[in-house]
Amino acid sequence: MTLRLLASASTAALITAALVTISASAQGQNLPRDLFTTDNIRNDRDLWTDPAYFRNNTTRQIRGQAFNFDSGGEGTGQLAGSRAYGTDGNATTGPVDDLLRSPYPYATAIEHYESWLSEADGGTQHTKDTIPDWSGRWLGDVGLNAGNRSPADIVQLIQPDYRIAYVLNLQAETQARLWDANTFCLPPGFFDALGPNEWIPTPGRTWTHGEGNTENTIRWIYTDGSGHIPEQFQYPKWLGASIGFWDGDALIIHTNQVKGWHGGLYEYSDQLEAVERYRKVGDVIEAEITVYDPEVYTRPLHATGSFELDPETRVELNRMLYNSCTDTNGPSMKVHLDERGLNNERLPGEALYWDAADSRPWLTYLEEGERRYNAYLAAGGTPAHALNSDPTGQSMTDRTGE
Repeated sequence: MTLRLLASASTAALITAALVTISASAQGQNLPRDLFTTDNIRNDRDLWTDPAYFRNNTTRQIRGQAFNFDSGGEGTGQLAGSRAYGTDGNATTGPVDDLLRSPYPYATAIEHYESWLSEADGGTQHTKDTIPDWSGRWLGDVGLNAGNRSPADIVQLIQPDYRIAYVLNLQAETQARLWDANTFCLPPGFFDALGPNEWIPTPGRTWTHGEGNTENTIRWIYTDGSGHIPEQFQYPKWLGASIGFWDGDALIIHTNQVKGWHGGLYEYSDQLEAVERYRKVGDVIEAEITVYDPEVYTRPLHATGSFELDPETRVELNRMLYNSCTDTNGPSMKVHLDERGLNNERLPGEALYWDAADSRPWLTYLEEGERRYNAYLAAGGTPAHALNSDPTGQSMTDRTGE
């Protein structure tokens, strides 16, 4: 298969030059309202594509504002990105046509995969002696990372019916109302499996293993030429079903039968299919993915990534572990929304258990959380950002002396 260059140096320079940082206060000074002042974001659809609506924050910068203090980058997770509530950010914006655009001409994942398979003359038939050696513990991933691009750009990649969940989530994050599958001890879904720590290639099958704080993931990638199971036996699966082939030392994967869930730009449907390509170059595995989901995304999306060998040599730190969400969070039935719309633990016998038949539980959570949070405020409750969840115990006044 001919290696396709994603962009020449000159093209990359033009794309970089096209990305500009816009002052939210200057760009949208005439906006009637924004994410932080609106009474109802559903009335603001025409404003969602203006970076000023989000005060030019990136998604990470928005997530950090629930703490309402500047951590200076110290700490981990949401704490490391914490910032004062309502402050301007430094997101970049540019032509949406360039954002996560696939460099390939294919309309569907199967067309993409079969074209590459044909170019590879049916794939390389490896033996135990010729199969690439990808042993070791790897760190990295490949996913739909939009970097520092403004949510105003990202929302335009999402079909209109799905945009409301994306923007609702951004608002909820400023109010400390977070929905994450791991919080509720639910399976993390397809995109969470794209950061494996181990690759185990064999002539007819490749396994990938990944570990996280609350779960482990495993994928079976069948490279024996047997293809997907017959259509009458197919059904959506948490990590989908994957087949592949080797093109020399590059592994090509096609995944379908994915259960629609939370991840990617924000969510995806059971129409999602993906084509991935991995190739080990020295101590790095180069990766790319093209995602096709016409139900949720306005066009095929493409991203690159890489994996590097973990430099840790101490056996007590570099061996894979089995992790269970219930070891840290307890059973998912214990986690619920309290009267303020924040995560809390439910006592046995209380209502509002997660409904397993709900295909978009995050949207149910966001809408119910919004209702409870607004009711909490209407009853005189203090806004989440004003509670100042500073782990140092200092208020904004203590730190500024004002």
